[in-house]
Amino acid sequence: MAALSACGGGKQAAPTMQNDQDSMSYVVGMNIAYNILEMDSTINREVLLMGIEDVLTERAKMSQEEAKEYFLIYMNYGVYERVREYEDKYLNDLVATDKEIMRKPSGLTYKVASVGDMNKIPSNDRDTIALTYRATRLSGEEVDIAAEREDTVRTALRDFIPGLKEGMKLIGEGGKITLWLPSQLGYGGEGLEEKGIGPNEMLRYEINIIEVKKRY
Repeated sequence: MAALSACGGGKQAAPTMQNDQDSMSYVVGMNIAYNILEMDSTINREVLLMGIEDVLTERAKMSQEEAKEYFLIYMNYGVYERVREYEDKYLNDLVATDKEIMRKPSGLTYKVASVGDMNKIPSNDRDTIALTYRATRLSGEEVDIAAEREDTVRTALRDFIPGLKEGMKLIGEGGKITLWLPSQLGYGGEGLEEKGIGPNEMLRYEINIIEVKKRY
């Protein structure tokens, strides 16, 4: 790796590339770092460097098989737990900022703007709903919209993702509601590539139910 020379005040000077091997080594290091950041930005930098040094000096604290097993457990279960923890904190903080925002045991979080006709609430999976909606990421970036078109979306209740299905049962025809969907009530760990929705992404929906047709 490129040498780092000390300078005044305890700071380090920029790496000095002595030859092509040094430059290539630095590029490899950069590539590894970028891959790590894409995988998990919460990784402990000091322990990461310890792992690299231990392997290079043949002092690794885990065998390759042990490391592989731990990695699979971490990616399959650890990520899920961290996502749930983040979502819970975000939604609990959101509820604390507005007494009109409510949260259900499923994690669905909502704010009713208008309840609509409570005699026409979509409740049966066969009920059809005409609605307009706007879906955004938590950053406010739109990922899906059907709010500025002349026509409306008309779909059977059973065809909606779990969070929307649960949320629309809270209002009737003419009702308006804002929903915050934890990822498990939305598109889960797979996301939805065609709409640019990433894995484990929480979404916000603004929904206006235009019409409900009950199917008995």
